[in-house]
Amino acid sequence: MHGANVTSKLGMDRKGLPIFLMLLNAFLWYYLTLDLVAHISLEVGFSYLELIALHSLGVIVGGLVGLILLRKRYRLLLSGTLIGAAISLALLIPISTSSFFRWLCLGWGFSLGLGMPACLGFFAENVSIEQRGRFSGLVFLFSFLLAMLVNVSTELLGSFFIYVFFGLWRLAGIAPLLILHPENKAFTSGKRLTEYKLNIGYDKRLWLYVLPWFIFNIVNAFEELLLRDFVKATFPDHYVFFQLFSLLFHSTSAFVGGFLSDLVGRKPMIIAGFSVVGIAYALIGILPNAAPSWFFFFISEGFAWGMFYTLFVTVIWGDLAPKGSEEMYYFVGSLPLFIAAGFQLLFAGYVSLLSEVSAFSLAAFFLFLAVLPILFAPETLPEKQIRERELKSYLEKAKKISEKYV
Repeated sequence: MHGANVTSKLGMDRKGLPIFLMLLNAFLWYYLTLDLVAHISLEVGFSYLELIALHSLGVIVGGLVGLILLRKRYRLLLSGTLIGAAISLALLIPISTSSFFRWLCLGWGFSLGLGMPACLGFFAENVSIEQRGRFSGLVFLFSFLLAMLVNVSTELLGSFFIYVFFGLWRLAGIAPLLILHPENKAFTSGKRLTEYKLNIGYDKRLWLYVLPWFIFNIVNAFEELLLRDFVKATFPDHYVFFQLFSLLFHSTSAFVGGFLSDLVGRKPMIIAGFSVVGIAYALIGILPNAAPSWFFFFISEGFAWGMFYTLFVTVIWGDLAPKGSEEMYYFVGSLPLFIAAGFQLLFAGYVSLLSEVSAFSLAAFFLFLAVLPILFAPETLPEKQIRERELKSYLEKAKKISEKYV
């Protein structure tokens, strides 16, 4: 009975488990794609920024195509998964030309974008609003932990392992789709792109969340160009530990942040994320050569990214979307994450002209500005849910106190 209560609180019933597996498959595959792009750029000597920009372009194009074909949602999800698996297994073909890898990156992005809005829309339709944070946090927790495990296995077993695992893992994504039978009414969508509420541009709530998310991604894209080289040059012995701290906080804050967002609301957690990483940038701007300030920075960055993945990728847009427009909101909400890669490629040469200290201080300034739209944005978790949880917590405490003295 206790196990049943836990799974119920997480939304992990017979319907929730396949959704969990669908999201886990897609997100872990996405992280592995980023690792493979970095690996290819190092091994073959291609530009990482160019390859990741092509991948992001593929995601955006695939997302647009997916919105057009949304009426066949089950086939869309199945096709995106199978196309991604086929293109992933193409890594086993002994070809190493620049055009081959460019097409691979574009194809990986296209197959991901093709099904993700539909997948996330299905998640929003079938997981209640008061459980989305912890449900998403659990998905990202497992995704990050498995990504670290796969990376360690790759170091031990070599590149061939990751090439095979990469394709087979994506192919395994058809399993939850087979569990959710294609005749399931939840997979039947009568929506067309033209039937979406095209006044999405007038939804102030949406843009009050999109704008800070866009600023965060642009700042992160520009600063990443300076951070990596600066930290490697200044702290060559600590760089691996910095990355490890960041990854560990990615995974833990994804779940903790999602859980807390279901308790106290989305806005407080988002404001906390922006504030912490803003303070971290200000600190390294003042003390750029102090190792403790960089440990704090990477912990803060991991904290913010883990929380933002949960809230800005899976939760907020589903909360905001009117019924029937979930996929469009998820598509628009994901754009900042992928548009930033294009900005990073276009302005890489100009960013390198800035001094590191001034760039870090500038980043802190823009991140604090990014908080302002959030202050005017509405809380997306219904106030009724927050009050019910507060009352429930109060009653539980009162019960414990009464049992203690009776």
